[in-house]
Order: sequence, then C-alpha cells, then structure tokens
Amino acid sequence: MTCSKRITTALALLTLAAWGAPTPMAGGPCAYETSVEEAIAVSVEGDGALFESAGGEVFVSAGDLPTLPKVGETLTLQVERITEGTCTPEIVTVVAAE
Repeated sequence: MTCSKRITTALALLTLAAWGAPTPMAGGPCAYETSVEEAIAVSVEGDGALFESAGGEVFVSAGDLPTLPKVGETLTLQVERITEGTCTPEIVTVVAAE
C-alpha cells in the first residue's frame, strides 16, 4: 500500500469514527426534587448571598432577591435540586422574607 493510500484510509477511518461517536445529551429531560426551606444568610456580597438551610448551602444571586439581606437574616426559599438529567443543577426562588 502506498503512503497516499494509507493516509486516505486513515483519514476515512477517523472521519467515520468521529461521526459514530456518541455525544452526551445536554439539557432535558430533567427531574427535580423541590423543597421549601428556611435559610439564614451567612455571607452577603454585591452579587448575591450565600444561605445555610437544612438542605445545605444555597447561593442566590442579587437579581433573584428582592433586596440584599443582612447576614443573619432569614428567608424562605423554594429550592429545586436536580435528580435526573443535565439541566440547571439548582433553581432557587425566594418565597417570603421574614
């Protein structure tokens, strides 16, 4: 086999391998577990606040808060944590401020 035939064969095999390679699915379908949690602000920065709740630590960006809380302030949060799929791992909504 000549060098050019080997190169052509190698390129053809690489092309076929690339087309046949499975790609991971991004996005849905996804499933979430939803809980409502009382959360205490443990750290507040200009871009949001870190809260501690029974479910663990949750970061809420400033745009998702009515106002930036003070450290120690308690909010009620609805937290959706992903259980299946590769969508957004956590979705947090402020339910009410105390």
